[in-house]
Amino acid sequence: YKSINSLPKISRRINLLLNDNDSVGSILKLIQEKGGANLVEHHPVEIFKEKESIGENRKSVVFEMIFQHKEKTLEDKDVNPIIDEIIDIAQSKFNAKLRV
Repeated sequence: YKSINSLPKISRRINLLLNDNDSVGSILKLIQEKGGANLVEHHPVEIFKEKESIGENRKSVVFEMIFQHKEKTLEDKDVNPIIDEIIDIAQSKFNAKLRV
């Protein structure tokens, strides 16, 4: 038996431009490792490939991350540093680019 958490969730999406041969699973693993204890769900939402708009051998992947604390309402200041770290590591390790 597990009680339902009634505190609000915070959802964040990031859109990363990756090389076509980069694994979405590698980014999901990074999100899992850096997301911390408050990360309750993470998954890719959309994968887009079109060489005219994003270039040859590239793909755009939107990742959604949902955070929720067991005892308090999370604020932007709790989640934004985690998102920033994930983006920084994705840029350095996978040569990903943030699409805005």
